[in-house]
Amino acid sequence: MKKFLYFADGNGANATGESVSVLADNIKTIVPVTTTTTAMYYSDANGVVDKIVFTHDNKTTTTGHRVRDIAKAIAEAANATAHVNGMTDVVDFDNNIFYGNLNFITALAITLGASIDF
Repeated sequence: MKKFLYFADGNGANATGESVSVLADNIKTIVPVTTTTTAMYYSDANGVVDKIVFTHDNKTTTTGHRVRDIAKAIAEAANATAHVNGMTDVVDFDNNIFYGNLNFITALAITLGASIDF
């Protein structure tokens, strides 16, 4: 069964760029951007690269950048057991849902047709 990961920015999921379902197999990379942002790049059904930028707290001087925590949670969600119906809410600000320990994420921004900036 294909696994889809759901993300919503808290603006109602009723317009383009406010929410997205990502096929887990299409995730390309997850990288730190700044001390308080992390980007996940993925390709859409047409092969176009899109991205989600997560805003979070700064732990770089104590426990390290949050990129590891985010990547681990997304990998766990992508590998969820057969008891999941194919769709897993990862970060959904519309419904206040955070997979695993991702409640440290304070915002996300979805960019369709993103340029890769790493």
